[in-house]
Amino acid sequence: MAFNKKHNTAWKLAAFWLLFVVLAWHLGSPLAQEKPAPVEEQKPATPREVMRLVTILNQDDRGKPLRFPINISAENDQEEIYVINGGQGNILIYGRDFFPHLVLGAGRGIDSPQCIFFDMEHGKVFIGQNHTAQNPSRLTILNAAFLPEKEVTFTAMPDGEKFSITNGMVGKNGKLYLIGNQSRGALVLDAEGKFSHWLKPMDKIFLDAPVKTSDSTEERLEYLAELQKNTAAPPEEVSAVPEGLPAELLPKSRGTIPTDKEKGKDLQPVLLHDIAIDSDGRIFLLSEETSKVYVYGPGENFLFSFGQKGGSSGKMSRPRGLCLDEKKKCIYIVDYMRHTILTFDMAGRFIFEFGGRGTGALWFNFPTAIDVDRQGRLLIADLFNNRVQILESDFTISYPVFGNTKGLPPKQKDTSRDEPAQP
Repeated sequence: MAFNKKHNTAWKLAAFWLLFVVLAWHLGSPLAQEKPAPVEEQKPATPREVMRLVTILNQDDRGKPLRFPINISAENDQEEIYVINGGQGNILIYGRDFFPHLVLGAGRGIDSPQCIFFDMEHGKVFIGQNHTAQNPSRLTILNAAFLPEKEVTFTAMPDGEKFSITNGMVGKNGKLYLIGNQSRGALVLDAEGKFSHWLKPMDKIFLDAPVKTSDSTEERLEYLAELQKNTAAPPEEVSAVPEGLPAELLPKSRGTIPTDKEKGKDLQPVLLHDIAIDSDGRIFLLSEETSKVYVYGPGENFLFSFGQKGGSSGKMSRPRGLCLDEKKKCIYIVDYMRHTILTFDMAGRFIFEFGGRGTGALWFNFPTAIDVDRQGRLLIADLFNNRVQILESDFTISYPVFGNTKGLPPKQKDTSRDEPAQP
């Protein structure tokens, strides 16, 4: 019995050591070693990944919701944001903390503001106002303390009888460049507000019957108030047109694209909708009619144009606002009907776009205006979402501003456009 017990114990020990050796060998073999997790390939960043939401402005100074922010401007000296609150007919001034600390309204002679721009070197604030039952369209000039100094009207100026200001800028030459609703060209005034001349980009245009615009700010606001009752629309209906849209915001026909039959016709002055001027004095004029940007030198010499009308990526259906980011060397353009923001380099090459119709961050519902603040943040007037979105970006542009383009990828040829001639 003792021998059998010893014999069984020896076999058990031998079996144990054999099992141990097998396990040790198996665990030490390359086949048994844990394989490292595969390294995921880094995908290129998408536009939505390089654009990030900073904050949303959706309340006025009384804590009430914004109503139809139709335009926006950044004042870089004080780092303030000026929002044209179309539904209330006033201008809200937001500070660095994004809190509205001041309102410009009737007490300053402001009842129908459409745009605001600055000449802080001379301490002046310019506010373009639409015509009302009481007042004609006018440019109201305030000093740095927002006290009214002067008003300029346009009815006595050449071709100014029906001029209704919508945007403007002060040029490096001190002149005022004003854009009007349904006006062909930019009205140029001297520093004192006196008529100088018209700057009219020329292009081939298929002229439709003119779109009738509302007669007054009151009528426009009635349209907007009516539209506000029912703005819901499925996100996929990108091109859907809400009922009650003001006449000047209605989509125009595609007839603005020159056809083969029209190519032999004379050039026409184009309708302009927005303007930007860079630190060197170059003038960028945006046409909603042709979906192009016309670029002029500081001396108003024509340089080039870019842009193409269409409903696909890189094309513009109804561009209504543009701004320049000189640090990133790019141009942002708001497409009102496609609910997107397009990005071009300073030579007019398309880079990327982002947006689409929706209510979340980085989605838009008929955006109308855009600007860049001192920090390089994008300010976007998101009209029918009743808010202003403030975004920051993370990308760089390697293209030169102007000059040699040797070695750059070729620009896609646009066969649907002709280079405009200048008067």
